[in-house]
Amino acid sequence: MATPTTGRTAGGGSSVGVGGASTDEAAVTPSATSATTAAAGADAAPTTPPGPPDHRGGVVIWALVGVLLAALALTTWGRWILSSEEFGRVEVLGPDEFPTWRLVLLRISEVASVVEMSTIVYLVAIRPWRRARRLGIEAKIALGCFLGSVSDGFLNTQEYLFAWNQHSINVGSWSSFLPFADPDHQSRYAEGIVWGTPMYMYFCIGVALVAVPAIQRMRRRWPGIRNGTALSVVFVAACVFDFVVENVFIRLDHGYAYAQAPESVTLFAGSQYQFPLYEMVLVAALGVFFTNLLLSARDSPDGRSWAERGVERLAPRWRGPASWLAVIGASMTAFFLVYHLPFNWLGLVGDSAADLPSYLLPSR
Repeated sequence: MATPTTGRTAGGGSSVGVGGASTDEAAVTPSATSATTAAAGADAAPTTPPGPPDHRGGVVIWALVGVLLAALALTTWGRWILSSEEFGRVEVLGPDEFPTWRLVLLRISEVASVVEMSTIVYLVAIRPWRRARRLGIEAKIALGCFLGSVSDGFLNTQEYLFAWNQHSINVGSWSSFLPFADPDHQSRYAEGIVWGTPMYMYFCIGVALVAVPAIQRMRRRWPGIRNGTALSVVFVAACVFDFVVENVFIRLDHGYAYAQAPESVTLFAGSQYQFPLYEMVLVAALGVFFTNLLLSARDSPDGRSWAERGVERLAPRWRGPASWLAVIGASMTAFFLVYHLPFNWLGLVGDSAADLPSYLLPSR
């Protein structure tokens, strides 16, 4: 009887022959062939055990922040609307007269602000939905900016730092219903929601919608430009934009004024038109924040912003809500930390009181 002989092939697998015959002439059993293939495959491409799951990204944290801050906005506005004392037009006080031509300019500003906000809503929400039946990062940021406008009430929760014109279209203010509001603060002032709320759109998502394409053009012209350099250009441009727009509001239609600010960092200190320089710095910082948020989504292969990182770890049914809430949470946090916290601190230590006409004062 012939005895099987076994040799090593060049590839390291086994070859089985009969009676010392060559492997080309040998009869090979199916089991031997399988063993040979498995051994060769193991030698050629060893398997690597799976690594730990990717836990990068804080989408869950940002989404939880979004839930809390959105709930704060909705409950604050809800309590305000249901209030018999705070919800309602603020009475115009005398004795200072508000000229008709300034009133006309104020109404023009209000109409222009509504048109501006409506345009942004159309560009980021209505048009994309009509075209593709989906909404992108721009719509998420815009909703975050709208809900973030609730933070405007923090301007005067301690002292009257930001003066509003009683002739503005208004229904009072919601400052009394925000956390940390001083029970004795002057809450009956004319929050100009027709032009005040749109500011949270065009100084934030509006700046981002213009700045991101500008940065992309800069990259094409100067391929080596860094994000920090490009965002610095946006910051300077946003400072100029804010200074011009705000001083138009302050001087022409008397829409508002800065009631109290540190004299050392304030232009025209002591006058009705005093302008704290940190105002344009803080507003420009918001513009850069939202530009960076939008830019991170445009640069990402999956279209996700840094606030949405890690959403793939969630179950598919939670990814959409988590993405929306994360962007809302990041956006609203920026208003509180980037703008209102430093603005209030600087205003409260301010030593320059503006000389205000009666129509820029609270009624109580």
